[in-house]
Amino acid sequence: MRYLSKYNWLLIPGLLLCVSAYAQLPQLPTDPWAGTDKHSLVRTDPAELGIDRQSFEPVIRLAEDNNSDALLILYNGQVVFEQYWNGKGSDDVQQMYSATKSPFSFLVGRAIQKGYIQSLDQKIVDLVPEVAGSGRESLSFRNIMAMESGLEQSRAMDQADIQAQRTQLESVLNRSVTTSEFSWYHYNNAAYRVLFTALERASEKSIPQLSKEELFEPLGMVGAYWMEFRREGEPAGYQSIRMRPQDMAKVGQVILNGGVWGGEQYLPKSFIEQLLISPAPEANPSYGLFWHLNGGDFYRSYVESDKTQGELIPTAPDDAVANYGSGGQVIVVVPSLELVWVRTGGRSSSTIPQPDSLASRMSRLMSQMSGLIVTAVK
Repeated sequence: MRYLSKYNWLLIPGLLLCVSAYAQLPQLPTDPWAGTDKHSLVRTDPAELGIDRQSFEPVIRLAEDNNSDALLILYNGQVVFEQYWNGKGSDDVQQMYSATKSPFSFLVGRAIQKGYIQSLDQKIVDLVPEVAGSGRESLSFRNIMAMESGLEQSRAMDQADIQAQRTQLESVLNRSVTTSEFSWYHYNNAAYRVLFTALERASEKSIPQLSKEELFEPLGMVGAYWMEFRREGEPAGYQSIRMRPQDMAKVGQVILNGGVWGGEQYLPKSFIEQLLISPAPEANPSYGLFWHLNGGDFYRSYVESDKTQGELIPTAPDDAVANYGSGGQVIVVVPSLELVWVRTGGRSSSTIPQPDSLASRMSRLMSQMSGLIVTAVK
């Protein structure tokens, strides 16, 4: 297996969210789901699967040197490595930041199953008529999940949304569609937020309640909850799920299993397949529907003009898929190796040169870790 020869990893858009701005918003009392973990992960001795324990030593050193809180590695559906740092334990929930989009994609799939929404191609205006105007009436679930909404976007606009405590709808109504053709990639949190409103209206349930019924309970995500900020009863800011790293691993395992969890078809295999296909490969072959994809000729980070040649994860097989959040909250799935790994933690790095942005440093860290983990299990 080739070691890292280059670090051209995606500049994780979720890393750009301003954590300090969150603190300025009023936070609701937390309501962790206190149900039963009826589908616990199976833990096994790696030697039973032909893996030398010593092969994890380079991964451990890298994780420790880069302020990790947790690292889990699943191989053939079983936990073969699990370690926690900085006082964290297996039952501690951690903030996912933009990696929240991975379990959120499951909520969309369940909403289709339950008949709350028609399909990924249903127009948002059907559920949220307020978005009509300036070309927004053409937006569909698929457009938004592919980050091809065409809505105006900039980091400054994201900051303004947070500072002004704009609601989900206000963020979208504050932005115009800059192209009538949904064929270009531009990471957009405002567009993502309107899906909250659409799902709540379609299901007649709040996102926390819908998540409890369709995500936390079916997958046994004990203690998971939404960090919600509200202004006058409406969600404000960029919401994030807090869950245990082992539950993040379950999200990855559902992807690996083609939608199966606990012996049941939790999500249709066809829906999982749609998540992992780029709807506009000419714009960004390395992004599906809220999931990053490996194996493309190039990838984009945050905007249309930010294009980097080469694979998204040069240290992993082409079929790898991933999701990320601020500070390096990561879920990586490699179907061809029956591999899922999860890393959570902070941002500091003592082993990686720091001539550029925090996002670049963390992306290189994730690329290093992927290479070492793939090497360990092969």
